[in-house]
Amino acid sequence: MPKPKAQPDPAPSVRPEVSPTPVSYPPYRAPSHSAAKRSGPSLVSLALLVTVPAVFAAAALRPR
Repeated sequence: MPKPKAQPDPAPSVRPEVSPTPVSYPPYRAPSHSAAKRSGPSLVSLALLVTVPAVFAAAALRPR
C-alpha cells in the first residue's frame, strides 16, 4: 500500500491593513432603572414590624 504524500502547509494569508479612519463608538449610557422608587416603609421596617411582636408573644406565652 503506497504512503500518502505529505502536503505542505498553506502559506499564511496577508494581514489586513489597519483602517485609516478611527472607529467611533456610541457614548456609554448606564441602563435606566425601570422600577420606580418604592414609597412607604422599607422592607427592614416591615420585617421588624412583624417579627418583634411575635418574639415578645412567644416569650410571654412560654410555659414557666
